[in-house]
Formats: sequence, structure tokens, C-alpha cells
Amino acid sequence: MRLLTVRKKLLPSCAAWSLLELLVVLAIMALLVATTGPKLHASWRLQQLHDERQRLVQALRYARLTGLQTNTKISLCWAPTCGASNGLRVYRDDNGDGQWQTSEVSLARWQMPAGLRLKFNRAAQISFNSSGNTAQSGTLVLCASGVGSGLSVVLSSNGRTRLAEASCE
Repeated sequence: MRLLTVRKKLLPSCAAWSLLELLVVLAIMALLVATTGPKLHASWRLQQLHDERQRLVQALRYARLTGLQTNTKISLCWAPTCGASNGLRVYRDDNGDGQWQTSEVSLARWQMPAGLRLKFNRAAQISFNSSGNTAQSGTLVLCASGVGSGLSVVLSSNGRTRLAEASCE
């Protein structure tokens, strides 16, 4: 008798869930995931666009500042013209042709995440002269698959940038 009393004190009775209750909870969770999943993915892609646009602005500013400091022509190019599958390269343009060659010094390079693409309404490269100016003023647009709108960086002829929204249609 004493053993039974000790067992009751050590192991209090636990309320358990029935199979039906577990199935109802799982159905509600599946419904919530199904309705919020696409929105979360689109939100994640938009955040990727914001991050990549910030990296693009930093690359443009880095190229311009390096050109001013070193008194040389600095260029940026992106895939596929500069040997990167889906990325951007900042390099010292020794021969001044605006095209990256393996003999030229690469100052910075990065890959963009898969599914993102960069468009420029001018050539596939941008060059800054020794005074920080560029002849390729225009708009760089970043687009992501699954997101209808894009983000852009507007580049002026004096090398300054501003941010804007864009359409990827």
C-alpha cells in the first residue's frame, strides 16, 4: 500500500492529447504555413534586392573614390562581359577600353544570389575617370524572380547615386 502512495506522488497523472486533437492542430498549422509561405518568400526576395542594391551603391562609391585617390580610370562590369557568371567586378582599367582583361587588376568582386539580375540602360560597364565623373550616367535596375517590382540606382554624370523604385516587367 505504501508503494502505491509513493508512486502516485512521484508520477502525477498527466493529461494527454487525443489523436483527433493532434490532427486538428496539425491541420491548422498546415493551413497557416500554406497561406503565409508565398508572402514570406516574396518578402525575403525583396529584402535580398535591398541588400544587393546597397552592395551595388557601395561598389559604385568605392570605384569612384578609388579613381579619385589613385588618379586612374576605374571601371565596373557585370556578367557576362567580365568573366563572372552572375556577379560584379571593380577593376583598374589600365588600357582605358572599358573592357576587363585578365591582365588588369581586379579590386573587388562578388557574386549576386541566384535569381537576381542587373540591368543597365547603357553599356554593360561603368567607368569613372580620375576626377570621379562618368560618361555612362543612367539607371541600374535590380530585379528578382518572383517579385514584380525592382529597385534601382540612378547614376549621374558626376558619379553620384540616388535610390529609386523600378519596374521589372
